[in-house]
Amino acid sequence: MPNLLRRCVYTLHFVAASIVGGLLLPVVSAAALAVALARGPKGHAAVFAARTYSRVMQRVLGWKIEAEGVERLAQVSPSVVMVRHQSNLDVIVVGEVFPPGAIAIGKKQLEWIPLFGWLWRATGNVLIDRRHTAVAMEVIRRAAESAKAVGVSVWVAPEGHRNMGAEMLPFKKGVFHLALGAQFPILPLAVSPLSAVLDARRWILRPGTIRLRVLPPVPTEGLGPGDLDELMARVRSDLSNVQRELAHGAGEPILPSPHGASIEGARA
Repeated sequence: MPNLLRRCVYTLHFVAASIVGGLLLPVVSAAALAVALARGPKGHAAVFAARTYSRVMQRVLGWKIEAEGVERLAQVSPSVVMVRHQSNLDVIVVGEVFPPGAIAIGKKQLEWIPLFGWLWRATGNVLIDRRHTAVAMEVIRRAAESAKAVGVSVWVAPEGHRNMGAEMLPFKKGVFHLALGAQFPILPLAVSPLSAVLDARRWILRPGTIRLRVLPPVPTEGLGPGDLDELMARVRSDLSNVQRELAHGAGEPILPSPHGASIEGARA
């Protein structure tokens, strides 16, 4: 297919998927919110929303998600699950495997999304304001206590920001303090690069397979603040090694940049 025609097809796909996704999110959020407010288990409402949105949007996007090591999410709990935040479409990828009862930590701006923000709080997830570090750390500490009390995982993005680059941004120390303070093992979750199927900056989207893998746990039992740097380095190394492996089979970015530059910095 000539590049211009292919670009048009990818762009039309992006626009259509954006419209469907934007309309579907409040509908699914409202249905899940009704489940949560009906005094049913909050974890059921969260998983209903995550699975429903993920699986419908996988069909719309033409994406197939292949997951490995998912059994570790149930076997190692409570834990801190660390996964990169590549795009707003991460919710479709991790929604396929998000476990019941898990607590996700997100940025405060999520509460502005109609219905979804209400659902986030109603299902026990946590929002933090990164501008106020001390307050954010206290919120994270309370989230760890809640997770420990009921034996569930806490999901965090160690980079703290969206990043579709091949190289990870510096990790935030707060999420590692959380793991050390609660003595939770860390479960790194690696995802193949979304740049192979998405270039949000240029409104381009194509079908493809996204691979994710839950890595073996990194123990924190007996470790303290003095072990922080070594712990961060180990988790970073584990994620980097598996990401390179997953990227090897993911294919190249969608189309060459007009100026020959990589699209890996694209944001969605």
